[in-house]
Amino acid sequence: MRHRMSGLLMLAGILGSGSAVASPLPVIAGKWQCTPQQERPDEQSWVTYDFKPDGTVKSQEWVRYEHEQQTQLEYQLFVDYRYVVKESDYMLTPVKLSREIIQDPNHADPFDYAARRDLTGYRIFFKPTLEDDQAIFDMWYHITPEKHFFMQCRRDSVA
Repeated sequence: MRHRMSGLLMLAGILGSGSAVASPLPVIAGKWQCTPQQERPDEQSWVTYDFKPDGTVKSQEWVRYEHEQQTQLEYQLFVDYRYVVKESDYMLTPVKLSREIIQDPNHADPFDYAARRDLTGYRIFFKPTLEDDQAIFDMWYHITPEKHFFMQCRRDSVA
């Protein structure tokens, strides 16, 4: 749990200015259901990304941490992003964040004021590798570009 939470808290940063411009994502437009490729045994999670033609992405993330078959923390995170193309990478910048704590028996309060402020300042870069309605999203945070994580995704046929 500390790894994931520290990863969320490490997302702090400021939105950079640059020559990035909004660009349509015709290949990945639509809704994608994703799970981490290397999920830890004490963590269960999934994320949906809904790429809109207007340059926005809506995501919903569900995470549960367990220890000895007891839930230590369970929450949903809802983030609205703007996406841009920056060189050969896509970049997501959050514009709105909300969360729902489902279970927090240890009162970890992972989304206090400081954490919410930091979460709204991060950027995620990613390169999708697509094959039909399946994809691997190679992703990394702007403050830790050498540490990539991979999401195994499938296109939602209902979207």
